[in-house]
Amino acid sequence: MSEKFATTLEWRGTLEIGQRLATLIPDGISNELVKENNSEAKLVISVEAVSLEKLRTIVDELLTLFSDQDQ
Repeated sequence: MSEKFATTLEWRGTLEIGQRLATLIPDGISNELVKENNSEAKLVISVEAVSLEKLRTIVDELLTLFSDQDQ
């Protein structure tokens, strides 16, 4: 049985930015954008990998993609 590493990233903010961030998430990475009220949302991203190093790489890449969008 092989090991699996996982983490969850959660972002909260405006629905507009949440939708923009959701479009940046690569295929194969589980995510859900939940509208919380009129203009607020929560984006939950679940990341899984076969090694801790790969998990870190994926998370770093996601954060880099998101870094210019949350403004």
